[in-house]
Parts: sequence; structure tokens; C-alpha cells
Amino acid sequence: MKTKKIVFFPAFKRVVPADFENWLENMAAEGWHIERVRQWSSIIMIFKKGKSKKYRFVYDLRAIAGKDYISTYRQFGWENLGRMASVYIWRMEYDGKRPEAFTDNDSIAGRDKRTIAAVSVSFSLFLLAALTMSIAAIFFSGTLSANDRTQLIIGAVFFIVLAVLLGTVMLYIHKRGRQ
Repeated sequence: MKTKKIVFFPAFKRVVPADFENWLENMAAEGWHIERVRQWSSIIMIFKKGKSKKYRFVYDLRAIAGKDYISTYRQFGWENLGRMASVYIWRMEYDGKRPEAFTDNDSIAGRDKRTIAAVSVSFSLFLLAALTMSIAAIFFSGTLSANDRTQLIIGAVFFIVLAVLLGTVMLYIHKRGRQ
């Protein structure tokens, strides 16, 4: 029986905060537990096999956490598993009703806005890279070798695909928040 499970790129496969939370909760229900979240956890997460548990996870993006941020969560019984870049991951074991860290629509909307803002930075950079490569391929095609033009076109298409995916994520989070 396996006692360790390694998952690659978990945060990239589940970019929407609620999807990431639900995935972690399903893993815990199957007996796979993450003990600590680190900077590289968005690229690789290591789970250990244990008893099935009912955990509520919270994905909270905070570029700058206030001085009372961590203590406030802890006062309400949340366990800080760590953070990946600016995302704090919290969990709480429960039996009855599923606990909520965001108790009102304004706090959920705030988290969604912070997530959209963070994703929009990457979206803008990928779109800018795609445009720059496209312009270079068009306006400098006479000075470029066929191989260089091909590489620019492939790069531009790659960045356009990434920008479209991130744009889709932003729209999904925005639509979900308005429901």
C-alpha cells in the first residue's frame, strides 16, 4: 500500500480557489493529507496516507497580510498550513456543518477580486509577450531566418494560449462570484 502521493502542478490544474479547496478536501476524505504548504507547493505537493478526515480548506490570497491576519484565523480554530507565494492555505477539521472562513458575500467577493488581480498580471504579461513576438515576426520577417520566424510564431501561439486560459479563469471566477 502506498503511503506517499506526489502531485505535480496542483495549483495550476485548479486555479480557481474554490476548486483548489474542494480538491484538498476530497484528498483528505480519501485519507491523503498535506502536512505543510511551502513556496514550491504550487509545483509539487506531497501527501501522506492516513485516516480519512473531514477538513475544510481555505485558499486565501493575500499579497500583504495585516499584523492580525494569522492570529485572527487561529482564534477561530483554523490551522495555518503555510503559503505558496501570496496564497495562504488554512484548514479546520469538522464533524457537522462545513465551516466557512468567508462568512459574507463581501469577503468572498474580496478574495475573488484579489485572485482575479493576481491572475490578470500574468494574463497581461503573456498577452504582451505574444504581441511582441507577433510584431517581431511580422515586421522583422525579412531579417529573420525561417527557423527564427517559426520559433517566434510558436512562442506567440504558446503565449496566446496561456493568455486565453488565464482570461477564461478570470471570467469563470468573476461569473461564479456574481451568482
